[in-house]
Amino acid sequence: MPLSLIEEANHIVLIAHQDPDADSLGSASAFYSYLLRTQKKITFYCSSPNIAAHLTFIPWTQKISNRFPLDADLAISFDCGSFGRLGVDYNGELINFDHHISNDQYGTLNCIDTSAMSTTQVVYEWFRSQDIKINAKMANALYAGLMDDTKCFRDPRCALNIFSMAHRLLELGADHEQCVNGLYNSKTLASLRLQGEMLKRMKLVLDGQLALFEVDQELLALTGASLGDCKTVLDEAITLKIVNVALLLAVRKRGGISLSLRSDGAINASEIMQRYQGGGHHDRAGAKVTDKPLEQIREEIISYIKEEM
Repeated sequence: MPLSLIEEANHIVLIAHQDPDADSLGSASAFYSYLLRTQKKITFYCSSPNIAAHLTFIPWTQKISNRFPLDADLAISFDCGSFGRLGVDYNGELINFDHHISNDQYGTLNCIDTSAMSTTQVVYEWFRSQDIKINAKMANALYAGLMDDTKCFRDPRCALNIFSMAHRLLELGADHEQCVNGLYNSKTLASLRLQGEMLKRMKLVLDGQLALFEVDQELLALTGASLGDCKTVLDEAITLKIVNVALLLAVRKRGGISLSLRSDGAINASEIMQRYQGGGHHDRAGAKVTDKPLEQIREEIISYIKEEM
């Protein structure tokens, strides 16, 4: 059981995935608050050197270190769909909290619920099962992750259990206004410029059913934006009436191509991204490719999408 591993450990490392989102950070943050009660040594780790400014409202993000401690005897990962997402080659005891259907169960213990809409939901249910008291900081962190992964509760899969969880977290002290402002009302001028350029350059293929975006480092430099700013446009494109799938191919600064795929249910995005050692969910998934040129990847994925539609 996770609780016995936690009780036996001396130095616990909480791992948010590379280029973390609110779900990964929120899950780890809530666990950080919980572990403070145990008076154990705790490290909040993320291999990415910079955390997006709009996510710093999540508690304890100022504690994040990108140096993995050598004396750690237990790691707990949050929202990391594969071992590679940890950003560190750790071979000790590991608890894996996640909700991705593509998770390869790399942990010593795997707490995975693929029916959950966020990893914060998995953590929340675990806290409840262990009768762990959720304070206001924990509630805010969990709420942020739930809000982000449900697209501010606009995801059509949101059911009574999601709204019940949100309601309970608000009762426990989650700050709805702070989460909304942090996640949705904190856009930068650079991100808006990038989104405008991406929409201008958007291509509609497969009879308009696929919205295709390609971003290179020159465009990022021109707008002053980052790769993380690109994905919002995918969610916007998928709302177009004729569009069923949105694909982003982005050239990474240190080489390789970052892939992001969105679907309204017409295809299984996770299965396609698994062909590139990536993964995610049925409607949203991603991967990184370092051994193929962009042109080849583009044609391959378009072919895969065409086969499924």
